[in-house]
Amino acid sequence: MNISFEDFKKIDLRIVRIETAEKIEGSQKLFKLEVDMGEEKRTVVSGVAEYYSAEDLIGKEVIIVSNLEPKTIFGIESHGMVLFAKKEDKPVIIKPEEEVVPGTIIS
Repeated sequence: MNISFEDFKKIDLRIVRIETAEKIEGSQKLFKLEVDMGEEKRTVVSGVAEYYSAEDLIGKEVIIVSNLEPKTIFGIESHGMVLFAKKEDKPVIIKPEEEVVPGTIIS
């Protein structure tokens, strides 16, 4: 399905730094991530706990879709979505080649 360029321009992609990652009780797949967006901190739920440990994620710069409607998952309100690539059915972290300031807009 194609989207228009106008719709694409509505997507707000940002670089964030993962500050904390904790498995969500009752879920095999979900982490509660606290991310630094520069001037703002956010909670984001991510379904990669089967593939990564908290230690693998903490300190990493990743890309999020920052303007999704908040969604409550396992009782936690998630304010964004971390983007991962898929390699042989495993999620792979997408990260900047060089360190950048948290909150940097991807354009």
